[in-house]
Amino acid sequence: MSEASTTQASIDRGFGANGVLTFEGADGSVRLRVGIDVASSRLTIHSATHEGTADKLTRRALDRLCEIIVGRPLQEAADHGVIYAAAAIPEDCAPVEGIRTPRNAGPAFVLAEKLLRQVHTLVRSHLNVGHRENAWYLRPGQGWLAQDEAAQANSIRPIIIGFLRANAVDEDAVFVSRIERGTRVTIGFSERVSYKIKPGLLMALEKVLRGETGNPLELFMDEMKDANQIRRL
Repeated sequence: MSEASTTQASIDRGFGANGVLTFEGADGSVRLRVGIDVASSRLTIHSATHEGTADKLTRRALDRLCEIIVGRPLQEAADHGVIYAAAAIPEDCAPVEGIRTPRNAGPAFVLAEKLLRQVHTLVRSHLNVGHRENAWYLRPGQGWLAQDEAAQANSIRPIIIGFLRANAVDEDAVFVSRIERGTRVTIGFSERVSYKIKPGLLMALEKVLRGETGNPLELFMDEMKDANQIRRL
């Protein structure tokens, strides 16, 4: 069976009573399956999974991508999903001068972008959807937005400390470096935290913070050592 027919079969089987239709992008053995809520006006992503990845970097890039795009409109995911995935795991990205993009971040992110764009194209073709301007922005609650950066950092401090204790990590080994635009939280790590466990900790902490605060916080790893002692947790 050809790749195109395999993708089409996945589309046909993916429609369920909940209005979710599954689309698949493929490159060799690697598959990205995205469930789309076709009843929603913004074609919201209901689920995202992948399979067939052989190397660790590609698996990590697709893991992060799948986590980030769920709950977002398809157009937003196609425009920014891989950018956010690369920003979340900078240690997996190729070194670049200037602005990092999916095309220069490394082969894993090039592939992730290719698969997601395949899905985007399939959805537009299958549903006969034309070009859409991406005006989506998931906003946090007004109470959170009303706080300044220092107050926001202080409000999530107990959550972060509780998370670190539960994971047997020193309380002063992780700190908030900065909070931008209300949702972008840059996290710094002390030198005592092994580089190998940082991405996993960051992903797990993001889930906890989103669940505890109810805000769409996105965590990013600080690539520079933070010298601001005031914000250290």
